[in-house]
Amino acid sequence: MPSRPNPRLIFASAIFLLIACGIASVWTLYRVYSGETWVRHTYAVQVLVGEIESDLARMGHARQTYLQITDKQYLQDIEETRKELFDKISQLKALVQDNADQESAGEKLEQAAYGRCRTLDESLQLVESGKSTHEAQDNYSLQLVNWSRQTSAIAEGMRDEESRLLDRRLLLTNSLFLWIVAIFAVTFILSLYMLWEHYRVLTRELGQRKLAEHNARNLSVQLLSAQDQERRKIARDLHDGLGQTLVAAKMIADTIVNRLPERQNLLDLRELLGEAVASTRSMSHLLHPPLVDELGFTSAARTYLEGFSRRTGVKVSFDLPDSEERLPRDLELTLFRVLQEALTNIQRHSKTTMAEVQLRVNGKTATLKVQDHGVGLPAEMIQSFHENGTHVGVGLAGMKERVRERNGEFEIHSDSTGTLISIAFPVVPDSSVLTD
Repeated sequence: MPSRPNPRLIFASAIFLLIACGIASVWTLYRVYSGETWVRHTYAVQVLVGEIESDLARMGHARQTYLQITDKQYLQDIEETRKELFDKISQLKALVQDNADQESAGEKLEQAAYGRCRTLDESLQLVESGKSTHEAQDNYSLQLVNWSRQTSAIAEGMRDEESRLLDRRLLLTNSLFLWIVAIFAVTFILSLYMLWEHYRVLTRELGQRKLAEHNARNLSVQLLSAQDQERRKIARDLHDGLGQTLVAAKMIADTIVNRLPERQNLLDLRELLGEAVASTRSMSHLLHPPLVDELGFTSAARTYLEGFSRRTGVKVSFDLPDSEERLPRDLELTLFRVLQEALTNIQRHSKTTMAEVQLRVNGKTATLKVQDHGVGLPAEMIQSFHENGTHVGVGLAGMKERVRERNGEFEIHSDSTGTLISIAFPVVPDSSVLTD
């Protein structure tokens, strides 16, 4: 029979996939947040670079105005702008310290700004000394233009590098985002499928359990009915067999009491009493086989099989272990009861004159096989029995229930050539047998 899916494994897999889905979601959100962080980082760098260029240009413009009107207010503006300039350069260097190229560019920009400010200071100091000439200021202006070109080139390079890094980071983020969304979708769908499968398996097991409970109730009813029939049979055997024998023995005993005993009457009395004893032993043996307790299953089975062949005419060949090593007491009794029931079914239903019995014990497992060569059972009956244990007699149902109580495995195969019943039990101490 195909193995059933483990609902615990399915549920655990679904939970694992949901956790993976949650991790993928968190990672996706993190990547989206990282992308936004890099956008803000690039924007901040580009804004600072632009403001630095603007401050340098404002300082140059203030110098030109001061040269024209020599207003001290412009010198104060230059000093305030210089302070803001180098504060912004410090912020810029802190922002790009995670990138060696940009950090080097920031250093160059700072050096160029120092050089530009130094040239501007020399120009202003020359004015304050009263030695300024147009030629000298034009020379300083030319130097400041060169410094402006250098700072502009460095600033443009930093902006371009930030844009390139941003494009690459966004491309990687978008690629990762698409992959994570795909993984998220597949994981989510798989987890939903497994949860549905878990629900379906639980629903099926619930249905099977309800069917098993229904079958168990039916089996209980059948067992009670079989018990009543067995009691009626025992009562009839007692009345028609043992009772009649004892009545006849009593009549002979009355004759002996009323007149002198005759030898034939004594012989008849002895024969009737022997029949009564044999009948009593036979019923006692059927109700509870004493040989199982005294000698073990193997010896009891040999005796029972020989007696069964004599009583029914069914020739039974048996392959039983020669070793007299005992099995657990409860297991031996279960094996014997199953053997009795299997042979009773063969006698009643198989219409065969031959059967085989085999027992194999390997220390961990005891396997009993009973096979006949009769008419077999209908295929639909076997299928129904495998699926839900119904549409069979109380004998097969009772055997299956005995096997289940000892955690054994019950198999039956039947076709037009005969029926094979195979039963395997774990060999464990009676106290460790677990029932479902």
